[in-house]
Amino acid sequence: MSKIVELVTAWAEFDQQYPNQSVEQFCQYQLAQQKATEAESNYDRQQQIGGLLKILGRITSAFALYHRAAMAKTGLPTAESFYYLNGLRYLGEVRKTELIQYLFAEYTTGMEAISRLHEEDYIVERADPADKRAKLISLTEKGIQALSASYQYSSKAGEMIFNGVNTEIINLCQALLAPIEERNTQEVASLKTKDFDVMYARLMKESTNQP
Repeated sequence: MSKIVELVTAWAEFDQQYPNQSVEQFCQYQLAQQKATEAESNYDRQQQIGGLLKILGRITSAFALYHRAAMAKTGLPTAESFYYLNGLRYLGEVRKTELIQYLFAEYTTGMEAISRLHEEDYIVERADPADKRAKLISLTEKGIQALSASYQYSSKAGEMIFNGVNTEIINLCQALLAPIEERNTQEVASLKTKDFDVMYARLMKESTNQP
C-alpha cells in the first residue's frame, strides 16, 4: 500500500469516527496514535526482557543451590572456592585484583576468599617482579587436585539443570546469549564502581551506535 493510500485511508477512518474535524486535529491524532504505539512497543519489550531475566535468574538460583550442595562434597573451604580455583586455572598466575575482577567479585569478599585459600595451601603467592607491592597468585598441587576432583560435582549440578534438554537447544541458547555475555563482560570491570546512571548511559549509548 502506497503512502498516499495509507494517508487517505487513515483520514477516512478518522473522519468517520470524528466528523467535521480539521486537518490539524487529524495530524495531532495521528501523532498521538504513533506515540501510543511506540509506548506499547516499549512496554512489550520491557515485559519480554523482564520475563527472560526472570527465567535466567531462577535457573541461576537453582544452579547455585545445586552447586553449593555439590561443593559441600569436595572439602573446599566454601562453595565459592571452586570459582576462585577455576578462575586461576583459566588465567594462570595473576595478581589478586585481576582474579577478583575476572569473577566480578567485591574487593573485600574476594580478598577474604583468596586469603582463606592461601592459608589452606590451595594457592601460593609471590611478589610481583614488576611491582614488589603486588602479589601474584597461582594454584598449588593441592589446589589443582582439589579442582580436578570438584569438576565432576560441578558437572553433575549442571546436568541437573539441563536434564532432558536436547543438545541442539543448549547449543542454540549458548550461541544466542554469547554476544550478550561478551559485551557485558567487557564493560562490567570498568563500570563496577560507577553510579547506575553512568552505567546506563554508557551501555545504552554503545547499543544505539551499533549497526
